[in-house]
Amino acid sequence: MGASVWSVRGRFDGDPEAALEGMKARAFAEGDYLWEEDELGRPDTLEELYETESVQESGTHSVLDVHEFISATGEDDFGTIRPLTDAELLAAFGTEEPSVALFDELDKAGRLPYNRPRWSAHCALLYEDDVAVELAIWGYSGD
Repeated sequence: MGASVWSVRGRFDGDPEAALEGMKARAFAEGDYLWEEDELGRPDTLEELYETESVQESGTHSVLDVHEFISATGEDDFGTIRPLTDAELLAAFGTEEPSVALFDELDKAGRLPYNRPRWSAHCALLYEDDVAVELAIWGYSGD
């Protein structure tokens, strides 16, 4: 099938792990992921999803494929999420505090930076009135 680029945004209350878990729960509940096992029916839990052979081999082409935050200068690995550096934020968004609207505009235009290896992602805080209100995560996953 090949890999897919994907993006998701979620409420940010100061805890990136909680924001990620909320995004994953929403993606799972809404079925916003690749599921190729129609004859099985969709799984009831994330654990069941991750135990499915096709998911282990090809992923979900969604935020469900990433699991661990690393530093902006950390080494990418399978399932990692790396925040953009200030310089990368400026290059991508023209500001170190991008808005939700600006993120959505660049996402819709296909202009978000995807310079990470497959099976990893970028993240950035999104701002309204100088306050971080959402966390955006976007990546490239699937086989």
